Amino acid sequence: MNIVDGLSYREWQKRNSINFKKLTKLQQKKARKKGYYNIGWKNVRESWQVLSQILDPINLFNVRLNKGDLVGAIDHSILEAEQSQIIARQAINDIERKQSKIHALAKESQDKYQLL
Repeated sequence: MNIVDGLSYREWQKRNSINFKKLTKLQQKKARKKGYYNIGWKNVRESWQVLSQILDPINLFNVRLNKGDLVGAIDHSILEAEQSQIIARQAINDIERKQSKIHALAKESQDKYQLL
């Protein structure tokens, strides 16, 4: 018997089916369009990926807290904060670059088309 991530084929199928039934009819259609097909090892694993994208994402901070891993939860929060700062800096740099381009275009237009 094959076991992947601690679950047998039938357990994977059952987990998929239970979670699929929790979806709204519209979400079920969306899952099928994305490739949900709960037969065959490869399909069952891919179906879990499809369901995972549709279901509420797991909050790793809460998972670690529930396991009693306070240090891991704090480390995760710090990592997320650092990643957020990096993304914010990149966004600011992008905005400043675009602002410079806009100012250059505006100056070029003013020089080319002087006011009457």
